[in-house]
Amino acid sequence: MATHYIKAAVVMVAALMAIGMILPIKPTIVIHAQPIHCQLPDTFSLKWRHSVEKQYWQEVYQLHYPDLILTKTYLQTFGAGTPNLGEPTRAPDGYLGQLVNLPMDELNWLVSHNMQGEIVMGDAVEANPAIMPIHQMIEDRSVVNVRPEKLTVWQYITLPRCKAMTNGTNG
Repeated sequence: MATHYIKAAVVMVAALMAIGMILPIKPTIVIHAQPIHCQLPDTFSLKWRHSVEKQYWQEVYQLHYPDLILTKTYLQTFGAGTPNLGEPTRAPDGYLGQLVNLPMDELNWLVSHNMQGEIVMGDAVEANPAIMPIHQMIEDRSVVNVRPEKLTVWQYITLPRCKAMTNGTNG
């Protein structure tokens, strides 16, 4: 009789494991850019050098599934056409910060070597954030797609973390 219960328990555990491997359960942020495919942390920043002003701009995003929320922007200077929509907020040294709170379903970011695009793991106001120099990792003028996705347990375990591709220092 006990053998019957053990077999049933083994079958149930195997079924639950199989379901966990195929059903999406874990919301995360995923980068799709040839050859990069990895998971971002729930908060990350895009950083680039503006083509006209030659100053750095940063945008901070946070996962709020099914959206990405643009929560803040950090600009070194304000020039003609610079958005001025939000309340001031704390910013990294040398930057002015604004609160934004704009939901987006995905980002398609055109990255060139000239604009020196980087992905900051977390918020740039954190001490020594890890930086992913994406402009050095992909072809010039490539599109980087960033979007929230629900991953299966298997995908969550096997898809690399973007932080493993960083230089580990602030920029």
